[in-house]
Amino acid sequence: MGEITLSVESSDPQVVTAEVVAHLVAIKAIYTGSAIVTVTATDPDLLATSASFAVHVPNRPPWRRGRIPDALLFPGRTTVLTISLYFTDPDNQALTYTVESSDPAVVSTSQNLNIVRLHAHDEGSATLTVTAMDPFGDTVSQEMMATVRSPDQMLRDDFSTGESIRDWELGSSADATITHGSLRLYNVVAGLLGWAETQVAADAWEASARMGSATDSVFAALVAGVDHPRYKAYLLQIGMDDDTFVDLFGRTNYRLFLLDAVRETWVYRDGWYGMADEIADVGKFTEVTLTAQGGNLAAYAQSRELFRVSLDSLQLSGELTYLALASWPKCCDTGHAAIVDWVELRGARADGAAMEGGGASGDLAGRLPGTGLREAMLSTTVQRFDRDQQVSRASGKRE
Repeated sequence: MGEITLSVESSDPQVVTAEVVAHLVAIKAIYTGSAIVTVTATDPDLLATSASFAVHVPNRPPWRRGRIPDALLFPGRTTVLTISLYFTDPDNQALTYTVESSDPAVVSTSQNLNIVRLHAHDEGSATLTVTAMDPFGDTVSQEMMATVRSPDQMLRDDFSTGESIRDWELGSSADATITHGSLRLYNVVAGLLGWAETQVAADAWEASARMGSATDSVFAALVAGVDHPRYKAYLLQIGMDDDTFVDLFGRTNYRLFLLDAVRETWVYRDGWYGMADEIADVGKFTEVTLTAQGGNLAAYAQSRELFRVSLDSLQLSGELTYLALASWPKCCDTGHAAIVDWVELRGARADGAAMEGGGASGDLAGRLPGTGLREAMLSTTVQRFDRDQQVSRASGKRE
């Protein structure tokens, strides 16, 4: 007639845990498998009896998390895909992945864990089947289409005559001349970039320029404006840096910045800068390429890849709205010149009507990082790119 005391034990706490809550037994599934739960009742005289039952935790297959976007690639180019972004496991198990191309002669693949490289070969289309498998062999798959096509020639300017300037809109802080078949782009307001742009629209593109710095007091830059609610442009800056950004990056001769329209500044991220022997000294030209295709943004000096950025994972845009050239002065004076031998744009044309108004703002695009006032002198302050401040992509739900 005394009070009964209950206790409970799991044969495998890594699969199932159990505890007594009042006169109830609370069971929690931890991991896939089976365990025996034993409940023991003890009276005041320490007489006891037990009852046991089995608990099974079934394995659940992986889920699709969002759709892998189709890829448009140019022959001879490569794109990198982080496929773990598009799958999840409800049991928090590690997944392994396989990728199969329906036509390796068009697009072949190579893989390292959850990173897949797509290699574009001949024109055509291939279906890529991506499969995620959990440790118990349960799988889920989804498909993406990879299309390879040669890019259209959208723009080519050799700056052979003075008429070329008419094809470019100069920013309010810029002036330009054409001398000996090259464009010389100057800043005419102390501390501000010299800026020249032309509006274009492309879904996938490659922008190349043979450019450099006239003196060691300026960087040359190739700029791509994109259709994004916040991050409006990518700026590839070249030129040896001895003191401007050394505290942040060390000694570098190429750097990538994003134009943050909310903070009105340029932002950077680790890995978006470095040293390359292919980048020439002051007064000489370097051929650089900035390209967006297959969900990647990549940059090249001559044929060397400088860096590669996953636009999809960072929720950035690859839709081109304008192309620009810029001189980025290291100091506060005017007359710093970037020199451009030629510039070229190849790509897949987009509907330009949807891109109207996508050009750079004269004040915002021309302002050096961190300067809040137009009359401010040179500021070398740039800010770190914060992925958490991105416009969120409504994903994470099971599909």
